[in-house]
Amino acid sequence: RKRSGYPQDMVPISEAPTQPRSYTTPSLTSKKEIPAYFASRRSLSQPSDDEEDELTEEPLAANATDQEKIEYKRRQNTLAARRSRKRKQMHQQQLEEAVERLTREKEIWKTRALTLSNLLRSHGITCPDFHD
Repeated sequence: RKRSGYPQDMVPISEAPTQPRSYTTPSLTSKKEIPAYFASRRSLSQPSDDEEDELTEEPLAANATDQEKIEYKRRQNTLAARRSRKRKQMHQQQLEEAVERLTREKEIWKTRALTLSNLLRSHGITCPDFHD
């Protein structure tokens, strides 16, 4: 089945698979054993109300290893990025639909104005010309 690119035709975010990371060369974005920011804060912090909305159905176990915590955080980030892209795509689609609707409305009003202008002229009444 060919994808249309519309958000309603996309696979739900929670069902779309995330791929495991496999890096061949080191880089700034490559997976590190334990990032410094993570090693320095080993305690589990309570999520804020906004962050709770970002959690998936499978919360992280309380006894998770640092590596599991890192992978969980990366997965959450991936899912958040997908949601952000979907919101952006929906906004873009709404804008495009609004442009199409307004263009049609403009043409309708232009036709009405020209029709009334011709009617006035046919009765000998002068009126200004409408230019694009």
